[in-house]
Order: sequence, then C-alpha cells, then structure tokens
Amino acid sequence: MDILLPKNSLLKEILLENNRSLILIISLMLLTGLVQATSVLGLMPIVDFVINQEESQHNEITQAVANQLSRLNIPVNILSLGILYLSLVLVRSTILALQKYITTRTIFKVMKQLIYGLYESFLYTSLAFFNTKQYGTLANTVVKETEKASIGFESLAQMIASSISLIFYFLLLLFLSWQLSLLILILTIILLSPSILLNKYVYKVRKKHTEASNLFQGKMYDTLNSLKLITGFSKREDTLREVQPSVNTVAKTSVQFTMVRVLFSLIAEPVSVFLVVFSILVGLNYLSMGISELIAFLYAINRLAVESQGVITQRNNIYASLPSFEQIQSLKYEAENSKESKEGKKITSFSKGIFIENLSFSYDNQEEVLSDINLKVPIGAMVALVGSSGSGKSTLIDLIMGFYLSQKGTLKIDNDFITKISLRDWRLLSGYIPQQPFLFNASIKDNLLWARKEATDSEIEQACRLANAEEFILDLKEKYNTLVGERGVRLSGGQAQRICLARALIKKPQLLILDEATSALDSHSELLIQDSIEKLTGETTIISIAHRLSTIKKATRIYHLDMGRIVEEGTFEELISSKDGFFRRTAELQGIV
Repeated sequence: MDILLPKNSLLKEILLENNRSLILIISLMLLTGLVQATSVLGLMPIVDFVINQEESQHNEITQAVANQLSRLNIPVNILSLGILYLSLVLVRSTILALQKYITTRTIFKVMKQLIYGLYESFLYTSLAFFNTKQYGTLANTVVKETEKASIGFESLAQMIASSISLIFYFLLLLFLSWQLSLLILILTIILLSPSILLNKYVYKVRKKHTEASNLFQGKMYDTLNSLKLITGFSKREDTLREVQPSVNTVAKTSVQFTMVRVLFSLIAEPVSVFLVVFSILVGLNYLSMGISELIAFLYAINRLAVESQGVITQRNNIYASLPSFEQIQSLKYEAENSKESKEGKKITSFSKGIFIENLSFSYDNQEEVLSDINLKVPIGAMVALVGSSGSGKSTLIDLIMGFYLSQKGTLKIDNDFITKISLRDWRLLSGYIPQQPFLFNASIKDNLLWARKEATDSEIEQACRLANAEEFILDLKEKYNTLVGERGVRLSGGQAQRICLARALIKKPQLLILDEATSALDSHSELLIQDSIEKLTGETTIISIAHRLSTIKKATRIYHLDMGRIVEEGTFEELISSKDGFFRRTAELQGIV
C-alpha cells in the first residue's frame, strides 16, 4: 500500500471516471485554502490597532493593508479593518459552500455508480455465477458495502481538503516565522506519527465487520424465506442463537472502529494546546515576535492541528472502507467475467423447432449431469420430459433457455446454434413457468403487466381465462387489483400457479416451458392447469417436465431421463405398452395402469 493512499484499482477507476469533477473540487479547495490563510492575516491589522496606537509599532502586514486602504480613500480604523476581515470570511464561506455542494453531488454520484453498476453486473451475469455465491453476501454488497465505499470516497475528498488547508496554513506559519515553523513541524510529526500505525488495525477491524455483515445478511435472507418452516419446526430460539455471533461481531467491530475515531479526536486537543504553549514560550522569549504576529501564528497553529487530525482521521476512514472496495471489485469482476453475451443473430420467431444432438453438460467441468442427449422439439409439438429427481430434466430446460451452455454437442433453434443467436430475443419468444410459483408483492394485474407492460385489460383477461384463473380472480374483493403478498403468499398454491401461467401466456409465447408446474398442486388445480395447456397444443410449442404421468397423455413425444441419459422415448401409448420399460414401471407405481 502507498504511504498516502492505499492501492485499489476500483478506487482509481472511480477517480478517473470523475476526473473533471475532481479537478474542479481540488481547484476550489486550493482557492478556499488560500482565502483561509489570507483571512488569518486579516486579523493582524485589527490586533495592531487595538494594542499599538502608534503606526511605527505596526507590523509589515498592518502597514501594507493601511497603505492600500489609504490609496482607495478609505479611512483606516477598526471599522474598515473589521469590514475587510468580514469580507474575507464571506468570500471563504461562499467558495467553501460551492466546493461542499460539488463534492457532495460527486459523492452521491459515485454511490449511484457503485450501486447501479454492481446491480447491473449481477443482473446481466450468467446463472452459473450465482451457484457459488451466498445471496446474503450479494445483498450486503449492493446495499451496505457500496455505502461504506462511498463514505470512503467522501473521506478521500475530505482528506484532500484538509491536506490543502494544512499546506496553506504551514506556508502562513513559514511567512510569520520560519524558525518556529520548522520546530512546530518536527514536533507535529513526532506527536502524530504513531497514529499512522493504526491503519492496519483499522483495516482488519473493518474486514471482520464486512465478513460478519455478509453472514448476517445471509441469515436474514434465509430466515425471511423460511419463516413458516422455522415456526413449524419450533426453531425460533435456535435461529436466534445462530444469528447472534455475526450480530455480536458487527457490534464489536463497530465499537472498535468508533473508539479509534474517538481516540484521534481526544489526541488532537492536547497536541494543539502543547503546540500553542510551545509557540508562546519560544516566540516571546527567543524570537521576539510581536503580539499581532503571535496571535496570528497561534490561530494558524490551532487550525494546523485540526487539519492534521483531519488528514489522519480521514486516511484511517479510507483504510476502513478498503474491505468494501475489495468485495465490490471482486464480485463485480467475477460477475462481468461470467456475463452473458449480448451479441448474436436477431430473431423474431422460430419455424422448425429445437434440435439437440449428442449434448453433454457438467457444472464447473465436474461429473456430467447430462450425457449424449439427442432430442427434437418440432414446432407446435408438446414434448414431455420425465424421470426421477436428479435425472437432469431441469438442467436440460436451463440449457434450452440459454441459462447455461453445453460443453459437448449442439443445440439448435431452427438452423442456428443457440450460441449464435441473441439470447434476449430467444427468451422473448418463450414463456417460462417454474416449479415453485413466484409472484411479486404487487397486485395480480401488476404481476401480469410485468411480463408485458403494453398488455391491455382485455389481453389480461384473455390470458387469465386461458389459464383458468379468471373465475377465482373475479371472486376476490379487489378482483385484478388484489395484492398477492410476498411471493404470492395470499393465494393458494394452485391459484398462484395459474397466475404464473397467465403471466407466461400474456407474452403470447411461441415456446411455453413448464418445469413440473403441477407437481405440488391438488388434483383439481392440476386438472385446470392441464386443461389450459392442452388448449394451447398445436398453436404453441410446449416443453413440459412432468412428475405425474397422467398430465402428459396427449404429449406428442415423451423422453424419459435417468442419470443424465435418455433411456426411453416415444408417445404415451408406445411407452406404456413397453412392459419392461422404466416408464411403464413408473406408471404402475402411480396407478395409471
């Protein structure tokens, strides 16, 4: 790490992106520092006129100011000198206010860039990125660590401002007495240098704080998503105990960091007093300084001590923000390296079907999840995938949707490899219904409009009618404006799933994919969903993962997967007639034959 600033590529990237604002801010800081130092000199004539009535006893600064006022035909007295000093203070305050405004605006711009940039990286990365990440860490990074990083950037701005002020005050001290100034400089370095050693300690404390915050956010995420399970297993006390260590660490590291800041603030005052007393003794007894010069010198020393303490404090704040910068940088880099390609052939439809040949796939190049898959989904057909849990059905759907790319074999949409087309366009043609229905905490209508914002009321009603959802919606008090609750908790499983089907249908998809969409439903809800799907057969290409074989009797083609391989394929009648087949045995277990 550098002596003045820590090395961090993300911090440097932010500085480069905002270089124009930074140049303007530093320019205003320089101007503010100059006016601040000048305003101290403005005190000297006032002191001289109060203490020394004879002009021969006035110092050079007072004489120069008096001569300039006389040339302007302005009487030299306490009133005119007071107005001059007040003018300098007002100019300084105006410049400082402008500098603070631009600095604050830049800081919040940086915060927006960090939050939006990280959120965008997560949104556009591939799903493979999330397989190895804890959602608590991701949420904490976007919400909390970006805020800490912004505070670190703010501390950088404040450190630069304090450094510039410190330089100007020291130049002022040199102007008043270079001998005493050099002694003050040596003493200041000796007194404040031990504080630099705290940088590593501050970094370690904030690193622990960030890690504990990640754990806490993860626990909160898991808890909020499993409240019913926790309650049902009577695990509230255990859950509370599990979260205590991370909360305790967050609290402990917060106290440690706060105490470091308090320590700095407590050190500043005695250091300032010591330097003032030292300056009085040396200035009066050894350097024969005048009273006005000494007062200006003491005021400058006081400001010098304050600005020095500010530099050290803000520098430690920067080091405290480093773990946040590192985590943001690491996750953003990894997410962007896994980013889905936005390139590819534009498509608005597909006319032949989906064709898979000799396809194999594994997660992270480990054991193959799918092996030598050969499968066709003709346009307008209803193709079903069946098999036991872990046989690879959902993974195959993920590959068809372009969530992952296979390592071997080919997957074509019509005549185009899926790697050569625009995945965004391909997904716009598709309607996807997951096994677990997910609805946003909004109204039924808003959940449907999320899929297609321009949908009309009649199109919404038509989609719900096709999904066999209209009847129960009209029985609700608020009809389509009914709030469904978090993840659709205010609706039954069957109702929520039918809304999910309607949400897919409102897109008017050319391909409809159902990932065991009826496996958790009661028989009545299952029949309604099945009826809706069968109405679409022929007009919409359908791929359905089915657990209950009774729901795919009308499928054009059925593929039975086991251990990542297709072990059987055919129509329902063909597979059910094969007495030694896997499909037949499953049908017998389900009481179909």
